Amino acid sequence: MRVLILLISSSLDRLIALGTVVLGLVSMGHEVSIYATQSASFAFLKNAANDIGDYVGDSSLLSYLREVKQGYEEALAGGKFFRWYEMLAQARELGNVRIYVCTQPFELAGIKVSGDDLINIVDGLVMVGKFVELLEWADKVITI
Repeated sequence: MRVLILLISSSLDRLIALGTVVLGLVSMGHEVSIYATQSASFAFLKNAANDIGDYVGDSSLLSYLREVKQGYEEALAGGKFFRWYEMLAQARELGNVRIYVCTQPFELAGIKVSGDDLINIVDGLVMVGKFVELLEWADKVITI
């Protein structure tokens, strides 16, 4: 199966979910393409990927969310878990994973960016036409 994942958020909870879902899909033999846009585009900047710490959820769940974030940070420090982009790198080693980052958010922010500014797992800095191509390619589409 060919799966397109539309990533629209740079929050840590979504990025961890992305890494986990992509690893699961690839381990089951599926092809995956990721199209990151809006705030998710910024997550792939070299100078931002390590600094993302906003674990988002409903305010009534804040105590749980703080515990999850603390557990995540402790697991990272103890070598028991991987950062979201490390999971994507592992998935790329296991199977067919392509990652595309939309230019629009950078343009709206007045930021000039090139492929050299992005972490090394990104296959291309693209525009919305690539998203349309990926929609035509995919059997399933997931939004995270």
